[in-house]
Amino acid sequence: MGTFSIEINFWAFLLSGIFAFALGLVWYHPKVMGSRWMEVRGLKDSQIKPMPLPFIASLFLWILAACFYSFLATFLGVSNEAGYFSLACLLWVAFSMPPSLMGALYTGYPFEAVAIDTSYQLGGYYIFAMVHILFLYI
Repeated sequence: MGTFSIEINFWAFLLSGIFAFALGLVWYHPKVMGSRWMEVRGLKDSQIKPMPLPFIASLFLWILAACFYSFLATFLGVSNEAGYFSLACLLWVAFSMPPSLMGALYTGYPFEAVAIDTSYQLGGYYIFAMVHILFLYI
């Protein structure tokens, strides 16, 4: 009986996870999408109390997602730019956007906030693709 072995690029998934997290720091900045996101959710600045746990958890979860992206890309034999971007789009369409939208439909979460959140997630997946593409050339 044979064994299953697959190697993924540690640096590609670690860096892509970190960069996707960093995108969130920019994305939700008040001068980018943060103010609008708070407005559509009915939140005021005084209601937001930055705590370290959400940031630590988000960083870990982005790195975890990047690890699975790397695994899937390797397992599926993705080896070019179109493949990496296609994988990013397919994962977002299949596994990220639908649960966010369904949750909003049941909870009343504002659609515009869902659009801001899910487009950030798509941007994170695109970062996964871009970093993996970069590693094709180095």
